[in-house]
Formats: sequence, C-alpha cells, structure tokens
Amino acid sequence: MSTRHADFRHAQNNKIADPTSTLVSVDRLTRLKQVVEGQFAPVELPELADFLASSEGHINYRISGNSLTDQSGRQQKRLQCIILGWFDVMDPVTLAPSRFELDIESRLVLVASEEALPPLEDEADDEDYIVCGQDFDLKAHVQEEVLLAIPTTMPRAQALPETKLPRALRGARQPDVSAGIVEAGGGAKQSPFAKLAALKKTR
Repeated sequence: MSTRHADFRHAQNNKIADPTSTLVSVDRLTRLKQVVEGQFAPVELPELADFLASSEGHINYRISGNSLTDQSGRQQKRLQCIILGWFDVMDPVTLAPSRFELDIESRLVLVASEEALPPLEDEADDEDYIVCGQDFDLKAHVQEEVLLAIPTTMPRAQALPETKLPRALRGARQPDVSAGIVEAGGGAKQSPFAKLAALKKTR
C-alpha cells in the first residue's frame, strides 16, 4: 500500500471530520497542524461537468497544514494536499466511457499577496506558492487540482454531438465556466491555479 493511500486509513487526533463548509481557516489549519479530509462526487465539481461521461466515481481529499520558519526567520504557512479517486471520461480515440484514475499530491506555500511571491527561480520543484486569504476553499482547490490533472487532449462532452453522449448526459449540457471565475462586477478573474499551470508550461 502506498503512503498516500495509507494516509487515508490512519486517522489523527487533530483531524476535522466531515466539515460542513468547504471554507477552513488558514491560521487554524497551519498553526494547529490540522488535517481536513472528505469526499466529493464528481458531479459536485461544476467545472468538471464538461469532461464527465457518467455520474459515477468519487474524489477523496486529504489536506494537512503546517507552519515552518524559513531561513530568514519568517513563518511559512504550508499545506500538503492528497487527492485520490476516479471518474468516467470520454476515451479520446473511441469516445467510449473510460475510467480516469486520480493520484495527486501537491505541496503548497501560502502567501498573503502577490508581492510576497518569490521569483520563479527561487521556488523548489516540489512545492508551489499561491496567494490565499484568511480562508482556504477546499472545494475550489480540489476542483483546480483535478482539472490540472486532466490531459489537454481529453475530449469535452460539450464539444461532442448529442448522439455521441451517454444517454444520462443528453440534454444536460452546461456552460463552460472553466476559463475564469466571474466576479460581481461582470469581469472574469483568472484562477491562481490556472496561472500556475501556465507558469509550469513555460519552465
């Protein structure tokens, strides 16, 4: 059994079980070294809808916080994120439903503003810096991690003719909102994880 799968089987005393909100306090999560874990159905992640070939599957997440002091004496708020599970997607060749397995691990360093982001060359290869406020949105983060894991060649159900869609999805197309998060003012704010994916491609 891998370490990631074992982490899901061994509960810790400071674990938050079944949170009722997808927002958690960054300070409590990192300062108290808390662990948050739970599960989403694939259909609960709206931006994943375009890729789904059925409503089957599950997405388990485990996010653990920590706070460390760097060489300059500043406190760094860190998260380890593990995402496991599966859902059905369209096979890019046959367009038949095919199981897509998730096995994601990421390490994040949380900063309060873009000004606090270090130069790209100073970032370690096994961690990513992201801007985060007082609360961390579990659902939004899990959704972004899953979207980044999907190959760019994966066909979207939205782009297929109705006759190519599984019967359960016919007539249930949803608008594509993956390009950004719409703000109250009518503009679109690019997700920090979308920026992260673009930066990774340029490395």
